[in-house]
Amino acid sequence: MLLKILGSGTCVISLKRSSPANYLKIGEKQILVDCGPGTLLQLEKAGLPYKDIDMVFITHFHIDHISDLDALIWVYKWEGLKRCKDLVVVGPVGFKKFYETYIKPLVWATPAESFDVVIKEISDKMEFKNFTVECCKTEHADESIAYKFTEKEKSLVISGDTDFSEDLVEFAKGSNVLMLECSFENSMKVNGHLTPKECGDIAKRAGVGKLILTHLYPASPEIIRLNEAKEIFVNTTLAKDLMEVEIGNQ
Repeated sequence: MLLKILGSGTCVISLKRSSPANYLKIGEKQILVDCGPGTLLQLEKAGLPYKDIDMVFITHFHIDHISDLDALIWVYKWEGLKRCKDLVVVGPVGFKKFYETYIKPLVWATPAESFDVVIKEISDKMEFKNFTVECCKTEHADESIAYKFTEKEKSLVISGDTDFSEDLVEFAKGSNVLMLECSFENSMKVNGHLTPKECGDIAKRAGVGKLILTHLYPASPEIIRLNEAKEIFVNTTLAKDLMEVEIGNQ
């Protein structure tokens, strides 16, 4: 399982950090987890084939996590691309209604002839060839969830936006890599988001192999967040755009 971080930032515009998006390669499947503004451009920068994405998983409906989904579907409809495989888009409960209301009218009123967009909702667990995907409710928005991707003995948890919860600790237990949003330093706690101390506590109690801090607001020096998390969980690193992680090599 290969992870490539496409966007480690937030809704705040930054030349250093694009909005939230991650690329996963699991077997032959090419997957996006969240699809914030600039995702397609980041795929191009990373040398990844945007035209070949098989699946998209959405953590919640905030614009900085979802707005390039419209652009992705729109470019797939370009006849010069000649896409012939369906695009599977998975989101939390309520995603079908969100898609029908806000996305489909913009990009899918006239469907493409050669492929379809298949919308699915996840409430617990989905089984795919060679891997499974589980979800856990998070403390952020009404619909927000975290994802766990498991391929044989390798597992990756991506929190999406969240506050601290015991459910998230339990959900992340034993994962090789845990990606947690870490919006602000300890002294700047904001409800619905994690601090470095909370990130470290979750990683330590869950017994994960590696902690990656992402969703980094430019409100203070990032090194402060890294050092505060490392005080609790040593094997912590800051996400960087286009950073690559082989899951299982922790």
